Amino acid sequence: MDDFSLHLGYYIQEIARKTSVELNKQMKDLDLSYSQFRVINCLMKRGDLSQKNIIEDIVVKPPTLSGLLDLLEKKSYIEKKISKYDKRIRLVGLTENGKEIWEKSWKIVMNFEKNTTDHIPSKFKKEILIYLKEMNNKI
Repeated sequence: MDDFSLHLGYYIQEIARKTSVELNKQMKDLDLSYSQFRVINCLMKRGDLSQKNIIEDIVVKPPTLSGLLDLLEKKSYIEKKISKYDKRIRLVGLTENGKEIWEKSWKIVMNFEKNTTDHIPSKFKKEILIYLKEMNNKI
């Protein structure tokens, strides 16, 4: 029988799970979860989006996103608004508070990245990233 722990997918999943757990711990002082950060980061990168677009970007189920948005709205990090171009479309955007919490949480993410990948030469990081992106596009 094949040893699953010898497969790339196993380690990718393990790293993703451990990263999520660790970033949840590190963002606790900000009263922010890593899942909430992912929504804020998506909006920071792409601007105002519909819930459908956010779901496609961060790959969560609609009820999960709805709960995250409710929490972020209560914390005044996001606001829901009507599209200028189509009154039927509701968009989600960052508030100034949302942009500020993104800056603080982004520093945590970047510090985590540095601490966990510092031992990997830059040349190899670029190659690994290319292959991971290719794998992601095949899914």
